[in-house]
Amino acid sequence: MALSPLCDGRPDADGERKTSRTGSPGGLAPARRALAVAAGKAARTASRRLGKGNGTTLPGHIALRIDPGALAALLAAIPRGAVLVTGSNGKGTTCRMLARVMRAAGLQPLVNGEGANQLAGLATTMVARADVTGRLQADDDTVGLFEVDEGSLPQIARQVARPTALVVTNIFRDQLDRYFEPGYVIALLERCMRGLPADTAFVLNADDPRVAGLAPELANPRFYFGVDDPDLGRAEPDPTSDFPRCPRCEGQLRYDSVYYAHLGHWACTNCGLTRPRPQIAAAKVDLVGSSGSRLRLAANGPRTALTVPLPGSYNAYNALAAVATATSCGLPDWSFPAVEQVTAGSLRMERVRVADHDVYLALAKNANGYTEVLRAVLSDRKPKRMLLGLNDFPGKQPDTSWIWDVDFDSLSGLVPAPVVSGNRAADLAVRLKYAGWIGTGPETDIAIEPDPVRAFQAALARTPPGQPMWVVSTQVVLRHVRTWLRQQGYVQELWREQSGTR
Repeated sequence: MALSPLCDGRPDADGERKTSRTGSPGGLAPARRALAVAAGKAARTASRRLGKGNGTTLPGHIALRIDPGALAALLAAIPRGAVLVTGSNGKGTTCRMLARVMRAAGLQPLVNGEGANQLAGLATTMVARADVTGRLQADDDTVGLFEVDEGSLPQIARQVARPTALVVTNIFRDQLDRYFEPGYVIALLERCMRGLPADTAFVLNADDPRVAGLAPELANPRFYFGVDDPDLGRAEPDPTSDFPRCPRCEGQLRYDSVYYAHLGHWACTNCGLTRPRPQIAAAKVDLVGSSGSRLRLAANGPRTALTVPLPGSYNAYNALAAVATATSCGLPDWSFPAVEQVTAGSLRMERVRVADHDVYLALAKNANGYTEVLRAVLSDRKPKRMLLGLNDFPGKQPDTSWIWDVDFDSLSGLVPAPVVSGNRAADLAVRLKYAGWIGTGPETDIAIEPDPVRAFQAALARTPPGQPMWVVSTQVVLRHVRTWLRQQGYVQELWREQSGTR
């Protein structure tokens, strides 16, 4: 396999990396770009010092208002191009895993690790890495690694001069106020893919028919990943599946094995289209409760066993996506076990020590995400203490009917005395009642507390001494809880934690 630009080049003869300060031809950045970068940096510093947020989007907005070409110019200065990771779920964690692998291989990934994955957020990341003259500060081994919101991908991809790879993790029904149905997201992705260079690698989930079937007419190199473990799959469709149709003829799909939602071994009953064979596949997946999983990769790929320190089959898929991307970029097999060093991102099963409890904060923003987080935590069938949250954004995202697609039913009896919170807490309580979570007696008593902080305190009070507690919720409840935890000194601001990991 020919190596991609990520693996070109070597250190200097003296063993040192050279630092590139790349600007316009001639070495000087245009005055407007320098002004844009300086203004963005000032806004970022002010926002953080005044405690007005993490400063992840406003600086980018300001910089782009002053110089609309600043982002494209800074991205073009990255010596080894950029990898873009998108999809409904898992893109942030996949980036965290892939960043570990890249560092193990000797690269220096430049990441938007604070989760601001739209245009202004990426502009903020690049402004932070530029000097006051508007030139990017990067050594010869720097590569861009960017989590990208699906809806922002076409806009961002146009700014990237050298997209080395595009990674698509999965496509689910998600954020219906923004994206309507998956067909809309598929159309967005395909338009973007058709505008990419012919040598940009597509790293795609073979088990997701919507992803595997993207832009089939393009000749770009494709690297598929998936699961080949028959013991992990189920014969019947998953309750959270929204039953996609064949990507070629819209015919009905048949599944020989379902791993979760609509991910599995599929084939069309009409035209005969089947799941492509993945170059990177897990021949064996052992889920180890809420602590993680063990993967044994298939013999037709790199012969590697990985221990993924994050729970659930969805994180096993994220690890496969990271390894497949590393393979597409020509990174050496011996760098892949760096996946095992990954830590949970903010609100992605983030662990916080509160008094004598380990508290885990887990974002669940759609039916599939909610189901898979709960399954991961409760896979050992041992009761766990939880705060569950549900909120909408009034006037923006009012539809929370998707909670009726969450598989609460099979988990009944495993969460004694749950607490529910958010401005749609009552709706969530009704759903739990129909799922059999609520009955009579102290172990099935539910507490409804719309205020996230009071709900957190109530849930902690219900948790026996020394036992862990999980907060599984949509975003607003988690943000309120994490802000309170920061005010109490249990966690740092997100930007401080991110700067401490680079």
